[in-house]
Parts: sequence; C-alpha cells; structure tokens
Amino acid sequence: MSNNMIKFISVDDLELDKANPRLPSTFRKNKISEKDIINWMLQDASIIELMLAIGNSGFFIGESLLVVEENGKYVVVEGNRRLTSTKLLCHPELADIHKKKIAQVINETSERPKEIPCIVFENRSEINKYLGYRHVTGVKSWGALQKARYLSALREDFPDIDFTQQCRELAKSIGSRSDHVKKLLIAFELYEQIEDNGFFKIRDLDETSIFFNYYSDSLSRENIRDFLGVDIKSESPLDDVDTENLRELTRWFFEKNEQGKSRVLGDSSHLGMLDKVLENKDAKEYFINGSGSLVDAYQIVSVSSESFDQEIEMSLAGLKRAQNIIHRIDRHSNAESIIIKLKEISNLARNMSVIVERSEDDGWDD
Repeated sequence: MSNNMIKFISVDDLELDKANPRLPSTFRKNKISEKDIINWMLQDASIIELMLAIGNSGFFIGESLLVVEENGKYVVVEGNRRLTSTKLLCHPELADIHKKKIAQVINETSERPKEIPCIVFENRSEINKYLGYRHVTGVKSWGALQKARYLSALREDFPDIDFTQQCRELAKSIGSRSDHVKKLLIAFELYEQIEDNGFFKIRDLDETSIFFNYYSDSLSRENIRDFLGVDIKSESPLDDVDTENLRELTRWFFEKNEQGKSRVLGDSSHLGMLDKVLENKDAKEYFINGSGSLVDAYQIVSVSSESFDQEIEMSLAGLKRAQNIIHRIDRHSNAESIIIKLKEISNLARNMSVIVERSEDDGWDD
C-alpha cells in the first residue's frame, strides 16, 4: 500500500461497488442503478448516523476509501457506507425512504464534502488481502454469508489449483484456517442451490431471513454431511449432493409450525441431536416420516436407565403438582376426559412396574 498515494476524488466520480459482498445476490444478477444500491444501504439505520457524523465533522483523511479505476470511473471497493452517506448529504433527492430523517440531518449539519480522500489501486486483487483480514477475520467482520460470498469470489484468483489448495491459499491470505474456509465455501455452494430453488418455497424464507451459519456448522457433523451427500474430503465435495435432502433439512430449519417453531434449531445442541438421529435407522425413520420432535427422536438413540429414571421423575412431579391443586377446583368441566386419562396413567404405571420387577428378577444369578 506504500506506493499508493492518497488522492482526493470528486464524490460524483466515485461509484458504489456493485460486486460488494454485502449486497443481495439479486442485485449482482440484475442490472441495477446506483440509486437502487443507495436505497438498499439506507435500510441500515447506521447510514443516518454516519450522515450526521460526516455532516458535522467532514470526512477525515484517516477514513480514506479504497478504490480501483474501472471503465473511466473510480469504484469504491472498501468504504461503500461512507460513500453512500456522503452522496446523500450532497444529493438527498436520491433517497426514496427515510426522507424526513435525511431532511433533519440536512437541516442540522453544514459539511458537504465535494471531494473524498481515496487510495487508488491498480486492481481489486491488491485490496483483497486487506479486505479478507478486515472483514472475514478482523474487527469489522461481515456476517457468515457475506464472508462466504467474498471467499467464493476470491477463488477466481486461483484458477489453476485444486479446491483443497485454493482453501489453503485463501486461508493464508486472510489469516484463517483452511478447514474453516472450506466449510464456508461448501456451505455457500449449498446456499446457492437453495437460492436457485427459490428457497424451496418456504414461507418468509429469503436471503435476509436465512441463517447461513446453520449450514456451515452442519458440515462439522458427519451424519448430516452424509444425509446431504457432501464429501468434505473430495476436490468436488458437492458432486453427489442430494437436493431433496437439502430441501428437507432447510424445511426442518426454517419451516414454522402453528406455534411458530421449527423442528430443528441451528445451535450446537440441536445439530448434535440431529446428527445422532440421522445415524440411527429407527430414530431417523421416526423423525423423517413422523411429526414427533427432534427430542423424541433423539430419545430413541439415547435411551438408558438414567433417561428412563428422569422421565419417571418428571411424570411423578407433574402428578404431584396436579394432586396439590385438585382440591381447589370446584367443578371439572371435562371430568369424563380426565377420568379416562387417569385410568390410562394407572394402567401404564402398572405395566411398567411389572416390567421393572421382572428385570430385577432376571438380574439375580442363582
């Protein structure tokens, strides 16, 4: 960077980066205007705060933008939020939303930077290492999906080496681990398949609501990988991916029931249970073909003397609570149904008692 001098460039000669990893994928696939990008960026409330800061204090040279010259214009590779804020200060008519807030900022501030300090690079690849550290492993970290999209774009810098080596080179360039990079890249390819399939028509699921890390974290689980058909050791890990199972996993993650809950959360606990369930034939069939919960399916795998004791303790505690309040109820509106359930509880308890007693008898070695 030492050979790149700071240059002050007119705001009107600076363009927002249409390849910015933070932009929705639909923006990169379709022809969009700078105004479209500005209004998308403006959905982030911090843009108003940034406008206020720049409008009051101007543009500090320490916040220089990183730009490349493309087609006679300077494209801002790093600093799109700052450029958006400055353009709105100079041209508030670009805004289609938050017009009252912008008008208030305009009335309360006086600074209108016409030129912005920039560091001009010959090409994007010169900026990539810096951006990789800053946004993938550094303090200005992007979200997991933006990181993965950025790394996927960087793969183009290594066209002549295999996938594993690409991951190693990318990891070195951003100061990360190659296995982490590999999971992000594989998960991003899975995401692209989900996107190409219209997010499997799951209600309210799109790029803004999907939790990308559910997929990257899932790749740490052997049986979930096998379920998806991902061979993480292969140079082409998604050659045998099962799109139907990818749809099923996505439904488990994001399709909501009447109570607004999904069948599987993407946290470590649920992913661990799902991995065990998918390993066991009976538990897997129960979970996939039935409506039972993941916990119910997991109990098929994890059943033990301790788990049985825990279920008995929980049932007993519930019955004791019911007994403590029964005398406070003057009249039971559904007495017939309650009596049927109590008889069923009695029969279940009697049958389990016989089974436990027999197991105790069988345990003696005469």
